[in-house]
Amino acid sequence: MSIPAFSKLKFMCVVALASVGIATAACNTSKATIDTTVKFFSSTSPGSMFTADGMVEQNQKVNLFAGVAFENLRQDVAQGGGPYLTSLAVLMKIPSDRQGEFARFVQDRYPVLFTSDLATDHAAHLKMLAVLDRELEAHDRTN
Repeated sequence: MSIPAFSKLKFMCVVALASVGIATAACNTSKATIDTTVKFFSSTSPGSMFTADGMVEQNQKVNLFAGVAFENLRQDVAQGGGPYLTSLAVLMKIPSDRQGEFARFVQDRYPVLFTSDLATDHAAHLKMLAVLDRELEAHDRTN
């Protein structure tokens, strides 16, 4: 898979090599890390991940964040707040004056949101988000 953003990484590696003499192995490691990450999320996140200019599609930002921060989100939701839960609320465009209510809402639904983990289910983050979307829609319909 060719990603326009990867070209920027290659350029940064060339600049780093020229300016400070960093070994090419570091650049190859970065490429391998990026390739592995992109392959994982491409296989677990439906739809196109990137725009033509290499930016993450808006609708994929929540999916990517949930996948990368899944265990931290699990802890924040269990505690009823924290930086990862706040970040999720921001990505989901929850107004700042309603984020406390959102934190309580997801904490109350912890048992239905976190039914598996990424170690055993590589789509656990997507399942959690799907349940969260359904719960939010149901809540909006009743209020």
